[in-house]
Amino acid sequence: MRVALALAGLALGLTGVIGYFAVVLGVPALVPFVRNHAAPNWVLVAAGLVLSVAAARRAAPGRKAVSRILLGANLGLAALFAVLLYVFLAVPGADGPAVGRPAPAFSLLDQAGKTVELADFRGSPVVLVFYRGHW
Repeated sequence: MRVALALAGLALGLTGVIGYFAVVLGVPALVPFVRNHAAPNWVLVAAGLVLSVAAARRAAPGRKAVSRILLGANLGLAALFAVLLYVFLAVPGADGPAVGRPAPAFSLLDQAGKTVELADFRGSPVVLVFYRGHW
């Protein structure tokens, strides 16, 4: 029975990890939200860890090995998930222009397809807003 509890914990952990990547890879429109809010997936992973720990603690003295192996697998899965989310997929910081320095010259297309240059606004107040594009 304790092994079943440990297996259920591992299954919950796998569901949290696989569910995260299934949504990120399967529903591109939800990627920014899911990427920034992985809390539901972490809840599943944490619940799986709780079940695995409970199974390892409650196992009979001679039968702890399987529950502990499954707990180790679940801990490894949680650690791998954390590394993938917060180390591997993290976007490195980029240096921007110093505060107070003039913006470099650039040109972009406006919503009508017309080229607009920063120099076109010289002498008048301009607010520039830059989005990171990837969180």
